Formats: sequence, structure tokens, C-alpha cells
Amino acid sequence: MTKSVSIVIPTFNRADMLPKAIDSALAQTHPCEVIVVDHGSTDNTSDVVAEYGDKVTYVQRARDFGPHFCWLEGILHANGTYVHLQYDDDWIADSFIEKCLSVMADDVGFAFSGAEVVDDQSGRQMMTQFLEWLPSTGIFENHVAEDKIVSSLISPGAALFRKQVLIDALYQGGLPLQTSEYHGVGPDIFASLLSMLRYPKLGFVKEPLASFRAHDGSITIDALKDAQKKQELSAAYNEVRAYYVELKAMQIVRATQ
Repeated sequence: MTKSVSIVIPTFNRADMLPKAIDSALAQTHPCEVIVVDHGSTDNTSDVVAEYGDKVTYVQRARDFGPHFCWLEGILHANGTYVHLQYDDDWIADSFIEKCLSVMADDVGFAFSGAEVVDDQSGRQMMTQFLEWLPSTGIFENHVAEDKIVSSLISPGAALFRKQVLIDALYQGGLPLQTSEYHGVGPDIFASLLSMLRYPKLGFVKEPLASFRAHDGSITIDALKDAQKKQELSAAYNEVRAYYVELKAMQIVRATQ
């Protein structure tokens, strides 16, 4: 049976970058539903999406309530069992979905591939990510890569998740005991952590199939240039990591009762 996949592209005022994200989604070797979700754009995003006709489902809202509400609406519109969140300034290789699906199984929570960071001005590959985390393409027990995943971040832009896990990971507002926050960061890392709490294994493709554009408009790139912002970003992510550790401890206690 064919595994159904939806690619959700949240966007906000990036009409110039959006076509590359859409084109890469439509070019997948595995058939995918493509959904563009636009909350509050004031540029010509609607005109750009209209050029794709019925190849793309367009969900548009006049008001912007933040990126995670935009993500959530796109996921709720998705018909696929699996969902890939494609950022509007990035893109994926044509075989990304097909190869991620090849390492998805009933006991696998999510799959991810290697990635590259590309300079927006020159088109030059600045670095690769995740390629050294696991020895080969395949399915692995979570604990093999858990330290890397918890201490770092797998961007949803390089991953394929189960739809229900993504919905549950997209908490709106703060975590129960959260004290640090930075532009709503958190659900992006929590999606992979929640997957590991619910499923014993993960899938990995040892190729740089996701491309992340490095540009000044990126929240992450912007934060890394400013020491205070970098500290705030790190503190927000550490909140989610601590929450994962607490939930895992609770899971272990429950298993022994």
C-alpha cells in the first residue's frame, strides 16, 4: 500500500523565496500532497501560489498569530499519514520523501536525512549537518543517536514525521514549567523528541537531501550573530530538552509500576 505524504509549507512575506520550496515539493519522486499555508503575508505571495493552480492547496489567513499556528493549520489540512514541514526559504532533493519513507516502519517514530547549509548570495555549500550522527542509511534504536538529537536540533526541514506526533508536538504558548522563550522556538525540536518517547526506533538517510538557505532573514542566522539573542535561543531550546528528560523519567517510572 502506498504511504500517503503531505508536504506543508508555512510562509510569511517570502514570495521571492517560496517558488524554490514549492518546486522541490512538487518534484518529489514519491507522490505528495503540497499545502502552502500563508498567515498574514502582505507581499505578492498569493499571486505566486496562484501560478501553480490545483497542484498546490493554498490556505490563507489575513492575520498572523505566529509560525506555530501556521504550521498547525497546515498539518490539520493534511491528508497524509506522514508530514514533512518544508520551510519557505529552504528546499529538498527530489528523492527526499522516497528515501525517508524507505526507513519508516511501524516501530519508527520519524525519519531524517543529512542536510546542507547553502549561502544565499553565492550558492556555495557552507557546511553539512547530521551526516556523522549515524554510520549508514537505515533504521536504528533511538538510543544510538539520542545524545546527538537531544543536545542538538534536527530541523523539521530535514525530517519526515507522523502527522499525529506533529500535531501533539505543536504546543501553543509555553511548556508547563517554561521560563525562557525566543520567538516561539521549541516545537521544532520537540517533534523529534516526542517521536522518540512514543516509538523505539528512528530512520536515517545518510545523504544531504535537505538544503537550508543561510540568509539575514533567518531567525536562527540572526540569533547567531548577536550574543544576547544566541543566549536566549539556547535557553529556550534547553527548556524543551529538560522537558524531554522529565517526561522520559516519568515514562520509566510508569513502566515499572
